[in-house]
Amino acid sequence: MATCKILFFLFLALYISCGKCDVFYKRVGDEVSMNCGAPSNSDTEWKFDNVLIFNVKGKTGAKLKGPSHIVLKASTNGENLKVSRLETRDSGNYICSYSGSVKQHNIYVVSVFAKPGPVLVQSSDAELHCDITGNSNTQVQWLRPPNGQKHNEKSQVIKLKSVTSKDAGQWTCQVKDALTLSVTLTVVDLQTTAVNVSEGDDTKLPCSLPQSVSQRVVGGKWKADHLSDVSFPTLKNTENKGLHWNGKDLSKVNFTTEQLSTKFDVTLKNVQHRDAGKFVCTVEFEGGASRSVEMTLTVFGKNSGGQGFNKGKGKTPSIKEILTKNVYGIELWVWIAVGASSVVLIGLIIVTVLVRQRNKRMKERVRKLRSMRQPLTAKDYCRCKRMNLRMK
Repeated sequence: MATCKILFFLFLALYISCGKCDVFYKRVGDEVSMNCGAPSNSDTEWKFDNVLIFNVKGKTGAKLKGPSHIVLKASTNGENLKVSRLETRDSGNYICSYSGSVKQHNIYVVSVFAKPGPVLVQSSDAELHCDITGNSNTQVQWLRPPNGQKHNEKSQVIKLKSVTSKDAGQWTCQVKDALTLSVTLTVVDLQTTAVNVSEGDDTKLPCSLPQSVSQRVVGGKWKADHLSDVSFPTLKNTENKGLHWNGKDLSKVNFTTEQLSTKFDVTLKNVQHRDAGKFVCTVEFEGGASRSVEMTLTVFGKNSGGQGFNKGKGKTPSIKEILTKNVYGIELWVWIAVGASSVVLIGLIIVTVLVRQRNKRMKERVRKLRSMRQPLTAKDYCRCKRMNLRMK
């Protein structure tokens, strides 16, 4: 019987204590203001997880700062405590004590993010986090794109398997109907285009991602089943060199030795009719996801038109094809831009020199004219006056 009474009073105390708690859910970076409810001129003490923040003397307003990190971004007048620039480590229990009374406030700082990041490669896996620091058991409501439909799972962490373009867009986490936070997912895939080239020319085999992705690229390669004797480089990602092409045989396939990011192009040299066909670019990502894209290479004879600049029957090259033609390892439009910029720069230099020379000559002429001009003496002035009188 005595045990039952103890348990009853324990649960009653907990109920009363929780009833006095103010609960706040806030975003990272938000500001929170807590009220102590103390009478005016009362001595108050604010603590965070039992570590002193401020001790305020009611009559004088004198403040004693405590060792808590909260004191660096908090302000108080005794009755109210304001904390700005909230971080996840600021989640916890805030206690205000005055005249033997205690009031508690629970602050939960919420953050939303995606793992491994918001930009995902198609068919990879991801996690969406709506972390309520200090309260991992609270359920949340996820709203998914495109129209904010309710997601079935209500846990703070949901897992997305083999993402597609349908998963792209804004995901929203609702916390207790009082706070909403969003994260936007972008799903990308490898891109390429068909290539037309004249026999004997060099051509670029395009393969790229539209933007950097959150998953780390760990490997990849080019492949052409009909060219079993051609050696293609492979993608490697090492601590010293980062993401780069690895290969030695440059007789047929050329590639950059610089660090790579989103472009995985290689150059096929001295293209012949036997090279025409399908080429496959494969990129492997951390976590096991990989993407492949297939492009077609068409080769025209030197006298049959096509992409080359030769006259004759066949397909007339478009402006884009001409400007993207590879010349000494650099696309033609780059050479044109550099040449045009150089001409403009030289023209500006010439104009500047001519203007300066003209200004210099004008100054010299003005200086000579001033030196030739002499002031009238008193004698000259009188002579001029007599001549004027005679004329009258």
